[in-house]
Parts: sequence; structure tokens; C-alpha cells
Amino acid sequence: MPETDWYPGSTLPDRQGYFEVAFDTGETEITRYGILGWEPAEERGRILRWRGLDPKIEAAEIERENAVRSHGDDILR
Repeated sequence: MPETDWYPGSTLPDRQGYFEVAFDTGETEITRYGILGWEPAEERGRILRWRGLDPKIEAAEIERENAVRSHGDDILR
């Protein structure tokens, strides 16, 4: 199955990166899976399912996070 297919929330990705996640609250968002697990943690709700992003979308999300980390104050102005 391609990574862009939906996987059950009870399974975990086999790599770190950004994924589209659907929560039991009805919300869907792009979030990160890293060394510590899903970010943000479960306060968002239980993860019902997740899927990988198109590589271009994931690259843009990585670029956005890096910009916020290095120039967060500039972006907020």
C-alpha cells in the first residue's frame, strides 16, 4: 500500500516525519511523528487514522517548521 493510503491509528509509521492525522474529535491536521511519538501528544484526541503526505507537501512543512524555529519572532510580525 502506498504511504498516502490511510492506516489505523493503532499502527505507527515506520519513519519520522509529517503525516495527515484524523482525530476522534472530527479534526484532521498535519502533525509530526518523531522520536517521542506523535506531536502534539494525545491532548488533541485519540488518533483514528493517519497517512503520509505527498513529498512536496512534507518538504514544505519541514521548511515552515525550520523557518519558525529560526525566525519565529520575524514571522509573527
